[in-house]
Amino acid sequence: MSRPDPDRSADGVRTRAVRGPAANPGGASSIPLVHSATFSAPSLDASNAEQAAGASGAFYQRYGHPTISACERRLADLEGAEAALLFSSGMGAIANAFLALLQNGDHAVALDQCYGGTHELLRYGAAHFGWQVTFVDAREPATWAAAFRPNTRVFHVESPTNPTLCVVDLAAAASLAHAHGAQLTVDNTFASPIGQHPLALGADLSLYSATKSIGGHGDLMAGVACGSAELIAAVWKVRKLFGPIADPALAWQIERSLKTLPLRLDAMNAGALTLAGRLAGHQGVAQVFYPGLPGHPLHEVAVRQMRHGFGHVLAVEVKGGADAAKALIEAFRIVRLAPSLGSVESLASIPAFTSHVALGPEGRAKAGIPEGCVRISVGIEDPEDLWADLEQALTKAVPARV
Repeated sequence: MSRPDPDRSADGVRTRAVRGPAANPGGASSIPLVHSATFSAPSLDASNAEQAAGASGAFYQRYGHPTISACERRLADLEGAEAALLFSSGMGAIANAFLALLQNGDHAVALDQCYGGTHELLRYGAAHFGWQVTFVDAREPATWAAAFRPNTRVFHVESPTNPTLCVVDLAAAASLAHAHGAQLTVDNTFASPIGQHPLALGADLSLYSATKSIGGHGDLMAGVACGSAELIAAVWKVRKLFGPIADPALAWQIERSLKTLPLRLDAMNAGALTLAGRLAGHQGVAQVFYPGLPGHPLHEVAVRQMRHGFGHVLAVEVKGGADAAKALIEAFRIVRLAPSLGSVESLASIPAFTSHVALGPEGRAKAGIPEGCVRISVGIEDPEDLWADLEQALTKAVPARV
């Protein structure tokens, strides 16, 4: 069942990003940073009550913490979710979600195009926890139904995918999962909680590496899970047991970053669209992966789902293959060679050596990731400066191959 869409709330996204869920909170304009991992109580009953409150209580940090829970309320509000949980990394969020939803003998369906770390996690679960896993091609949705089994409990997707920006029709994916008694989990990192709302389209959990655009400055590592209060309670039990809760100072940084998230995304998404359009016509580029381009096979779905632009990440296949890709990233002057994305500074990486190295050449070929693929995360720099950098780097990387 779909949930309310935050885009249709009374306040605009910039207002909600700055003010949070409270109508007129009063007091400190920034959430207080509480430097304490444990909390005393005036009585045993009061202590027990805080413990029973779970993520919203002030009992012991592994259970919940005032600064962390305040940040979680902010994240849930932007997502349009009943509840959210903050983790110490994006993989912590995804792993805890799978541990909450999958038992020994349960089956999961996931995309070939998922992040390489998610592939490794699912294979680890198959080897150590008795999970069964089937991977399907994000480009062939007509084949997905055949992968489901009576014991399928999770359908995990990304949209857009990393790094080739495949787009998943999330409403259709939710209907398929629910028809087979499974939960739809969505890695929404590339779109952000402002750019796309999986829960409003029927997803059960929306997951993030908050290291990326949510944090936005390349100076923190965190993860988020958003969903119904019931489902988040199940994920919280796993977080409490395994312990990957965020630090209070990290929660304070995330809350601060949320206030500028719409502004950063507006600039980054606009820059990515401009650069993708220009790169599509460059003689040194074999193909551009970006859902904002009209030629993208699921451009219309992206228009419907991604209400605030088409994301800040694009990828290109460089003519000349892997050698040309290496030459390109080493020729940049403004764009930095780094394995992450979503930061205010533009970053570039070769997925074959970073995000999808674990898949190997055969796995990348199956997922449609060329060896000469370069992923570019567009920052907030002047687009004309970035374009000049791309042009000079392409000239150096592929002059003899064009």
